[in-house]
Amino acid sequence: MEYSKEDLMEAKKQIWGVGENMGTEESKKIWEENAQFWDNAMGDESNEFHREVVRPKVTELLSPNPADYILDIACGNGNYSSYLAQRGASVVAFDYSKKMIELAKRRQSQYAKQIEFCVADATDRKSILELKRNRAFTKAVSNMAI
Repeated sequence: MEYSKEDLMEAKKQIWGVGENMGTEESKKIWEENAQFWDNAMGDESNEFHREVVRPKVTELLSPNPADYILDIACGNGNYSSYLAQRGASVVAFDYSKKMIELAKRRQSQYAKQIEFCVADATDRKSILELKRNRAFTKAVSNMAI
């Protein structure tokens, strides 16, 4: 059986509570409301899917090393940022959810010298330009963000 685009969008709304054209502000509001839940669900090491499937492949593609200065786009609770820091990289990690960044700073506090957490919106050019540092980023990663 084939489904129309409208049928699929209605199912998406019922499952995720979102529509096709959700704006940034609406999305940000949802993440602010659910940040603690997400942080609790992902914990220190992320979930099994992320650990066993996503992280190995992203790491293979990124090839992080101690000389790297990496921009982590939409970092969530900072789990992948800390994974990079454990491999010696320095990281500037950002997310548009202020609450998520607060949780990331708390959860990843042992890597405070290697990870700089910032609130910034990847869809806003001005916000991105404010992340400019005195040193060029060697790599960038956007892991599980759309």
